Amino acid sequence: MSLGSLEDIVRLIVFTRGSRAMGRDRSRSPRRGARDDDEEDLPAEGKLMLLQVDFETLKVENQELRTRLLQALRRLDSKTPTGRHGKEEVKKEVKKEVKKEAKPEGKKEVKKEVKKEDIKKEVKKEIKKEVKKEMKKEVKEEEGKKVKTEAKEEESDEAGEEPNTNAVLLCNAQMEVYNTEVPNDVPMEERTPLVEGKLKNFMESFHEKVQILDLKTGGVLVKDKMFQKRYACVFRESGDELRGVCTKRFYFDSKSPTYCLDFETHESLVTARAGTPPDGRLGVRDPRTEHLAVLYEEKAGKIARMWVKQDSEGLGPDPKVGEEDIIATESYQQFEAKIKETSGRGLGERIFHNYHDIPTAG
Repeated sequence: MSLGSLEDIVRLIVFTRGSRAMGRDRSRSPRRGARDDDEEDLPAEGKLMLLQVDFETLKVENQELRTRLLQALRRLDSKTPTGRHGKEEVKKEVKKEVKKEAKPEGKKEVKKEVKKEDIKKEVKKEIKKEVKKEMKKEVKEEEGKKVKTEAKEEESDEAGEEPNTNAVLLCNAQMEVYNTEVPNDVPMEERTPLVEGKLKNFMESFHEKVQILDLKTGGVLVKDKMFQKRYACVFRESGDELRGVCTKRFYFDSKSPTYCLDFETHESLVTARAGTPPDGRLGVRDPRTEHLAVLYEEKAGKIARMWVKQDSEGLGPDPKVGEEDIIATESYQQFEAKIKETSGRGLGERIFHNYHDIPTAG
């Protein structure tokens, strides 16, 4: 084969190959853009795997193209004529060979493209599976840590470790804040911050899900956010004459939870009207004095529940009524039964205080 003939053949083959490659790029470009969008959410390892797939596919395509070119040149070399007429014949033969090779080539490209897309889909699918596995593994680890923490806390309780605080300390703290004065003779813009500050300090002794329950029926009287709204009304409307006093107390040291049964007297107490929202927006009752028996339950350093009963027997206000007198009453027996029901540990050590017996100076 002459040099001129070989150059013409290579030029024609290269031109034809470039045209076919451009055609394939144009046909693939929309799908490629779509695939790029799909691949954006893959992690770095997934993208690297797809690049490796592309690289291996290009290697195969280039090897096949080189093989076909060599085969075409060998077939032409065996029957190449000479002269100008011979060159024209060579060109015609090359065109025939290119067209002949182009048809199966196109079909193969489609098959390869489909195969490559399938590989990418499988790779993406496997990557997503691995990501899900890792996420499930992390969730299980977190749940395991939580279970271990709860188990340690239960072991600490069973070992008899003292809580950070108890019902006595919490009851004293909340009553001290309860008796903080909010002046009546100041403008509302000055009273409002005082009420809000008092309420904030008061709520520090209570659990965010605190409940006030009726001892007799077990029904919930006030809970959660309504509890906070009730005492906002009490502090705002009662003013500086509000007073709360614990006259007698039973403390039950059952480790956790702990309980206080307080006999209380509340003076100048103002609350919302019966049957209306506890925040007092539909009106309030006149100031009054109430005698209550309240069982406080402490859990995890906060007052969690309060069972309330009217002290209709006058056990708290009467200085002469002592411990033995109280424990003989039906009211006390109801409170004691409630402690046994809710604690699961029995009453624990019982300590009684009659605050009428405390001498006053002067």
